[in-house]
Parts: sequence; structure tokens; C-alpha cells
Amino acid sequence: MKVTFKLVDHGSEEWKSAVQLREAILRKPLGSRFTDEELKEEKSHIQIIGLLDTEIVATSVLVPENQSMKMQRVVVKDELRNSGIGSEMMLFCEKISRENGKYSIFCHARDTAVNFYLNNNYRIEGEYFPEDGIPHVKMVKQI
Repeated sequence: MKVTFKLVDHGSEEWKSAVQLREAILRKPLGSRFTDEELKEEKSHIQIIGLLDTEIVATSVLVPENQSMKMQRVVVKDELRNSGIGSEMMLFCEKISRENGKYSIFCHARDTAVNFYLNNNYRIEGEYFPEDGIPHVKMVKQI
């Protein structure tokens, strides 16, 4: 199974499909949706999708913050989790971060994702905090 990762433009049809995938996995289980404000903010962010043939099966967003890159809204389609796609996407995100002059990457991980990030050489920094109504913890990796 070969997934191809690429950058997409904010507002494009691929971006809209990626937002739908993110919303289905990250927000609907919490009874919420992405707000128009949240999606407008993404205009200045780096949008990434993973394609299996022509189907979007993974997505993430990179946000430059000072000397680091914040990785957020990371998802892999439910039925493809634990197939290596997420780890491949991490490598792609790290490559894009380095190309943008950032040598540190971080995310706010839900408890259910902490082991995934630990397995990809991220480390926990600090204590858990609430975000989107559920516990998260900051995870960091030098790249």
C-alpha cells in the first residue's frame, strides 16, 4: 500500500475533502465542528494530504511558530490506522518543516495518540492540559 503525500492549497477541493476527514475523526466524536474562524486561520498554514490512489486517507496541518513548526489536525482514516501511514506522514511533515527552516516540531497530542508519537521519537514536554474539551499533552521532536 503506497500512500503519496503532497501539499494542497487552502480552499481547494482536496483541502475541503481533508477538512471533512479531519472533522469526522477529530470533531464529530466530541459533538463539535471546525468553526469558520478556525478554517480561515488555515490560509497561512501548510496543508498536507496523503493519497491512496485518488482517495485522501491522511491529513495534517503545519503552522510555523517562532523557531518551531506546530503539527496539528493529524488524522489517518480509521480503517488504515496501524498500517504505517501515520509514521510516513510524520516523516513528510518533518521534511517540510526542515525545508521551511524549522528544526523542531511539536504537537498537542490527545492521550489516545501519545504512544504513536512516542514510537515516532517525540517526547512529552510538560503536563496534560485541556484542549477541545479533552486532555492533551505537548510532544516535541528535534529534527
